[in-house]
Amino acid sequence: MQHVDPLVAELIDSLPTTPAVVTNERFDVIASNALARAVSPSLTAGVNLAEATFVNLSARETLPRWSEVSVRMIELLKEAVADPAPVGPDAERFAELRAELTLRSTAFEIAWRNGTLPSSHALDVSMDHPHVGRLEITYELLRLPDSRQLVVMGHTVPGSESEQRLFWLAAHSETVPRRPM
Repeated sequence: MQHVDPLVAELIDSLPTTPAVVTNERFDVIASNALARAVSPSLTAGVNLAEATFVNLSARETLPRWSEVSVRMIELLKEAVADPAPVGPDAERFAELRAELTLRSTAFEIAWRNGTLPSSHALDVSMDHPHVGRLEITYELLRLPDSRQLVVMGHTVPGSESEQRLFWLAAHSETVPRRPM
């Protein structure tokens, strides 16, 4: 597991009403806060978000707009290998991930072949949460300087039902049962 700067870990933990994770360029989650884990078991350290999107069958069940999310994931992965391109062990790990996903998911293979670079770093996700219902969350990707890591923070429209549901999850994040990925 990669190292997360202690101040970055403190930052995401200090955001009790914001789901937040730290990933590497392959979108391996390397740290997450309690609310992120309550929103989705895929937002747990050790999970690869591309794999969770393309291989985990529950993603298609809980994400009504899965096809849009999968296209954005491909765009973000393509950007990760384009500018600046990973080198050495990072390049090898990325090649291994791409090969594994190509073998395990026809949808990934097709999307990779057709994908383009992203036009923005926001990702709108609509999901059906088993405890609170539909959540509409926009995730913003923030690159950490001098690092190949990203802080991914989610937010909802102020005053929306999604915001109220996210606040409920925040208040109950330690007691919400987690279902297996």
